Parts: sequence; C-alpha cells; structure tokens
Amino acid sequence: MSASFVEENSEDALMRNREEFRNLPTGAKVEVAQFTHALVADHPSIAPEALAKAVRAVIQLQSGRGGIRLLDKLMHLDETDIEGLDRLLEQWTVQDALVVLDEIDARLSVIAAIEKLAGDPATDELHTLHPLITKARWLFGPEFDSSEYASNSTLRTVAEEVFGSRKADTTFQNPRRRPDLVILGDATISLTATTTFNGTDHLACMRDVLLIELKKGHSTIRREEMHQAEGYIEDLMSNGALASRPFFHAYVVGHEIAQATTRTKSLGEGQDVFARIQATTYNQLTDTANRRLMNLKERIPSRYEEVNGYDLVQKVMGQPSQASLVPQGIE
Repeated sequence: MSASFVEENSEDALMRNREEFRNLPTGAKVEVAQFTHALVADHPSIAPEALAKAVRAVIQLQSGRGGIRLLDKLMHLDETDIEGLDRLLEQWTVQDALVVLDEIDARLSVIAAIEKLAGDPATDELHTLHPLITKARWLFGPEFDSSEYASNSTLRTVAEEVFGSRKADTTFQNPRRRPDLVILGDATISLTATTTFNGTDHLACMRDVLLIELKKGHSTIRREEMHQAEGYIEDLMSNGALASRPFFHAYVVGHEIAQATTRTKSLGEGQDVFARIQATTYNQLTDTANRRLMNLKERIPSRYEEVNGYDLVQKVMGQPSQASLVPQGIE
C-alpha cells in the first residue's frame, strides 16, 4: 500500500466533512488528520462512506472538548442578564450543555480541593495549594481564563531581578513546568502576561500583567502587605527591560484581612491608572467562584435523557464493580 493511497483516501474523508472539520482548533485538526491516516493504513479496504462516518464521529468528539470555550461565554454574561443567557442556550445543542456541565463539575472539584487544602494547617502550600490556585486563573475572574495569559521570558527576567534578594532557598519541583512562579520566603508569586503588537513599529509588547501573591501560613493581610504589592508593581514598572507600560492586575491572597486594610487600591490617577491591587481571602475566592458556577449549573437545562447513549452510560456505571479490589498487574 503506497503513501499516496493513504493520503488520497484520507483527504477524501476529510473533504466530506470539511465544514465541521473547519471549525476545529488547529491542534484538534491535526489529531483528526492523524487518526484518519492511521485508520486508512490499518484498514485499506474500508469503504469511503464508512471512513467518512468514522472521521465525522471523531470530529464530533473533538468538538466536545470545547467545554471551556462554551463555559467562557457563560462566565462573561452578567448574572442578571437572563435574556442573554436564554439566547445563548438556545444556540446550544443538548451535547453542548452536557459538555459545559462536565466542565463546571470539574471546576467545582478544584474549588473543593482548594477549600480542603486551605483549611488544613498541615498542607504543603508550596507544592499543592499554591500551584493549584495559580493554575485556576478563572478564580480571579473570567477575563483571566484565557490561554493568552502565559509566562513571559522578559517578565520572568525582570521578576528575578526585583525579587532576587527575597527568593527562598526552597526549590520548587519542576521549575521549568511552572516558569510563572517565584517562590519567596513568605509567599508564592505568579506572574503571567498577555502580549500585543505595538501600533507604530509592530513589535511585540506586554498589554496586561496578572500578578497573584499567595501568602503562606495562616496569614493576615494588612496595610503593609498592600504597600508591599504596590512596591512590587513600581519596581517591575521601573525596570528598563519592560519596553512597554502594561496594566497590572494584582491580587494579594491570604487567610484573613485586617479590618483597617483597604481592600482595593488603584495606582495612577484619572486616565493614567496603570494598576489595580485587590486583597482577598482563600474563602472569598472559592465562595465567589462556587456560587457563580452553581448558579450557572442550575440554569442550564439538564436534558440528559434526550442524549442518545446516556441510558447506556447510566446502566453500565450503575453496575457494581470489583475492579478496585483487584491489584493492578494481576489478570
């Protein structure tokens, strides 16, 4: 069987599903193409119609991974915008609703884990709680739940200079996997940024910076901690390595906030505001996210019975299993 045979048959199957295929993200398109090539190579006698149906099924599965994108649309709606919610849900299929409900459940599980870890004095905050929170940027608002916010090499270099003298001796596990984290003696700091292109010289520059400072121990946020965050931003801004003037969104997170502490502070005046600092607690973060997600979950129509295959799923998953009693590796 020649490579051209595999290529031609794969192309034919994808062309038959071109419109659905077109709507997939690039990474998903590549996975579907790889599956198609493998299927033709393993089953060269497969009929074109059968191949096209198999490819269509895989495309639909890949489309189902868009739960985060669908949920993002929901999260950006105002909670009082009932009409907007109704219009959005009318555009969804039942499968869309199920995918979003799965993503909501996954996030509720993350919230439950954070609540448990934050309430346990024995928690290894550095290696469990802090990485979990900084990975779940949606806790701080839907506007930060975007792949555009990423670790930036320039920002990382500047952070090393600004925080160098305060960095802790403790080495974070797999630092290359979390280049956004800076470990200090009393806190973990996450720095991510969005990038845009300068309108004059078309060079890349930072547009927004998300700074999350997670205090260690049973910490209380006071005026000193807010002033400290203000100093971080001013030091980062004054570093010559930053070619642009991004807007800083800063969050200082602890277990408690002292009564005399100002919870929100802006830096700059009038049209020249360049930063906003917000003090919050772990409980406030999880309570806010939990309430919003639960409200959305209740308002999405739960029409599971309308989905082909759901009855079968319920039947299979409802059967008792002894799989957990059998040690792995024993057949």
